[in-house]
Amino acid sequence: MPTGWSTWISRAVPDDAESGGGLLVATIQLAITVGAAAGGWMFDLRGAGGVFVASGVLMLLAALTIFTRVRHHG
Repeated sequence: MPTGWSTWISRAVPDDAESGGGLLVATIQLAITVGAAAGGWMFDLRGAGGVFVASGVLMLLAALTIFTRVRHHG
């Protein structure tokens, strides 16, 4: 697990960091599963080009969300 995530978990849940880490790993695995299922569905529906278009759209939406929602602590 990357150092940043471990540090964030230990600060967010200082009394139960081990359980927090387990929940983080489970969440990551769920995201991978959902992404693989959605990608397979898109491939069946529109082919490889559809997968690239859909992933590009999701990437742009994620970038927009990050740039508008994340606050800098400085």
